[in-house]
Amino acid sequence: MTTETAQNAPEWLKLPVKLQHQFFEHAALEAERTKKTLLEQKTKLEQIRKMLTFKAIPKDDSWKTWRIAVVDGSDSPIMSERVGGRFGTYSAGYHIFQNMELVDEEYFSGYVVDSQTGSSDASQKVLELLTTELEREAALKCLDKEVDLLIIDGPFFGFRARCRIIAEREVPVSRKGVDLVKHLVEMSQRLLDSGKVVGIVKRVETAAIDGWTIRNSGTRNLALTRNDKDLLSSFMKAGESLSYEEHFGSHDAFNYLSRLAWAFGRFYTTEAGRSIESIYQACAGDVERNIKRDLNCDPAQILATTRYFARCAYPAPPFAIEFNLGTKVDAILAFCQAACNPATGLPLPLDIIDQDVGIPRGFTQEFVEEIEATLARDRDLDKFELETRFSSLNPQKRE
Repeated sequence: MTTETAQNAPEWLKLPVKLQHQFFEHAALEAERTKKTLLEQKTKLEQIRKMLTFKAIPKDDSWKTWRIAVVDGSDSPIMSERVGGRFGTYSAGYHIFQNMELVDEEYFSGYVVDSQTGSSDASQKVLELLTTELEREAALKCLDKEVDLLIIDGPFFGFRARCRIIAEREVPVSRKGVDLVKHLVEMSQRLLDSGKVVGIVKRVETAAIDGWTIRNSGTRNLALTRNDKDLLSSFMKAGESLSYEEHFGSHDAFNYLSRLAWAFGRFYTTEAGRSIESIYQACAGDVERNIKRDLNCDPAQILATTRYFARCAYPAPPFAIEFNLGTKVDAILAFCQAACNPATGLPLPLDIIDQDVGIPRGFTQEFVEEIEATLARDRDLDKFELETRFSSLNPQKRE
């Protein structure tokens, strides 16, 4: 097989033949397991469907007069691991549209170098937070340009998980991780308070519907251990929406119900006889304590959002929209429907900015090689030391 042919071959064929055969067997086994699971869940799904209310996405053309901005960011899929340090790159940008015509755009970038001492997870978290900081800065610039609607990628406070692991670390530029997190909370709050910003959540991790059925019944009899996006993909038709608040009774309940779905089994087995409401309150306490530990702020500040789900195309899955309380959502849903990219089910402007700012796999390695090449021309530096510092930590793997 020539080099070019090998590069174009399916990834499967790049494995040794014995491994190929083993993975065929694994795939067949998993297909059978999945079939069994889907058949077992069919009755439960029908029961849950009857408990949910879907509404047609309204017809509303008021968005056609708006200036609409979209913001997104991206970071290295894999940090470049060298003997002398960990390297990461990140970017962000915005597009502003009027009548679906691009009228303004800007892009921003940065990089981070961390030492090889300490946790790689912490290095990756710092990179994630710096990316979010750049996104928030881009979003605030859009608000200064008097946009009517600003769409950010992800929840307002989606960065909060595990912030505590970098709290005492030095991060760019000359500050502690805790200071970076505080800055992110403040910027995100400014966006939320503007009333013009919504977050489109593609990577849904909540299992609030599972938690809702557990709270209603006091058992896991209807729970399917599936996240909400997965469940709603089985129910929602194109052009439909669902409100968390209308089903769960309060704007923030989805946070607590998701925790309940995850933790109910632990409480049920270790504290038999405890009431479901007591378990729910314990889960709410867990959520609020974690917010305080990670963000060092009042949990009520972070939980002051609500969510809708919308499905704008089939077979593309639904997505969640997060926004401030009191936001008039009908025109926003109508925009999402009208601007839908059938391939992804998301607003096309968000897909475009996602593509424009995305850091390609392998780019960070090329970025580090450019640094090394620049230094290699410097006669003041020892070439042996330079080559050692920039040697790959794992030369067997291409980044």
